[in-house]
Amino acid sequence: MIVGKEKIEEAVKLALSQEYNQKRQFTQSVELIISFKDVDMKRGDIKLRDPIVLPKPPSKPRNVLVVPSLEQLESVRKAEPNVLLTKEELQKLQGAKRSIKKLASKNQWFLIAQDSMSLAGRILGPALGPRGKFPTPLPSSADVGEYVIRYKRSTLVKTKDQPHTQTFIGTEDQPVGDLVDNIFAVLNGIEPKIKGPTYIKALYVKTTMGKPAQIKMK
Repeated sequence: MIVGKEKIEEAVKLALSQEYNQKRQFTQSVELIISFKDVDMKRGDIKLRDPIVLPKPPSKPRNVLVVPSLEQLESVRKAEPNVLLTKEELQKLQGAKRSIKKLASKNQWFLIAQDSMSLAGRILGPALGPRGKFPTPLPSSADVGEYVIRYKRSTLVKTKDQPHTQTFIGTEDQPVGDLVDNIFAVLNGIEPKIKGPTYIKALYVKTTMGKPAQIKMK
């Protein structure tokens, strides 16, 4: 394992302390920053674009937009996504740039029935791409309710052209132990894809507006 839970807990407590985190008029997110070393991002030494289910659901679930098939509509409705569009409603968004940008900004996940993927790519893609977001295909089964619920508690770990990634792992009002478990899950999830812990330069945890607290790796 990259680092022990005790070290993670120390950093989380520091990041949430008054010294590092002034109280704001909103509930801040808590983020994990992973900095890599000895990697060539242009060569693709590390490529991450992985959804990871957080074991302790954040108090603010991830916003999910779903375009299901007709057979999936009822199960998706029961899962209560933030936005539920039929294929026809998605089609009507064609050319509505302001509405599309609003949807792209407010939602973290875009779960699309397989027969609507090309349509979603054409209509939503131009707004999603610059934001580092993308449509995700729904399974072909009729009951996809649990799949949608899982994404409401999932975070995305992704890298671009810089040797670091910054990932949502919860909210400042969650218990310290919950945030520790979520960070542990993210680190466990990416470890097989980063060529081992020797490629980790540093780890930090911070609130949205707070100072980063380093997770000591030794």
